[in-house]
Amino acid sequence: MFKTIKSKKKFEEVLDQIKHLLITKKLKFGQKLPNEIELSESMGISRSSLREAYKVLSVLGIIEGRAGEGTIIKKAKPDNLKSIMSLIAVSNGLDTLELFEVRTIIESAAAGLAASRRSDADLKEIKNILTEIDQQYSNGNPEAEAYGDFLFHQSIVRASKNGMLVMFMEVIADLLGEQIKTTRRELATSREVLECFQEQHWGIYDAMEEGNSEKVRQRIEDHFDYAQKQLKQNQF
Repeated sequence: MFKTIKSKKKFEEVLDQIKHLLITKKLKFGQKLPNEIELSESMGISRSSLREAYKVLSVLGIIEGRAGEGTIIKKAKPDNLKSIMSLIAVSNGLDTLELFEVRTIIESAAAGLAASRRSDADLKEIKNILTEIDQQYSNGNPEAEAYGDFLFHQSIVRASKNGMLVMFMEVIADLLGEQIKTTRRELATSREVLECFQEQHWGIYDAMEEGNSEKVRQRIEDHFDYAQKQLKQNQF
């Protein structure tokens, strides 16, 4: 099943082979991998190279070492990648406005799907989140407002019922959460702007409740466009 490694960094090739075997279903979740001696010999690599690959796979949550059972293939959770994605983005110079562009593309599409696929339970969850944000506005609690803002946008993506969209947004959740906090912090002196954000949130909810995909997409785009314009104006 495993091939002899001839090129690339050895641990990278191990990762590639395991990924390929999972895609082709020759390896399955919950399956036990051969022991280190057997696997390193079949691949023609040292045990240290194999352990290096195992460390990466363990960090990603793809394998798990269990006492008395050996190394098991497991389903990776998006949570395992959030910190890694944040570090990659920050180390490459995170651009807040570029992230807004990405969010506009993804969330407007997700909202369009959600308008036609949302359940009554989805609407109830979103409405409860917005009602809670209204309460936090009354209490003057900026941190809770920002967290509610984050939950609102995540709930719309979940309502799209598209597993890939949900997974992708979970992977970049830390970036989104930080962007929301930073945006609201930078605009904290413009209370009317933050209140306008919440009015726009309710408008998005209303369009979703109507089941109007085009309207909800447009309102998401207008919402992000407004936020970007306010940030740019605040810089001058």
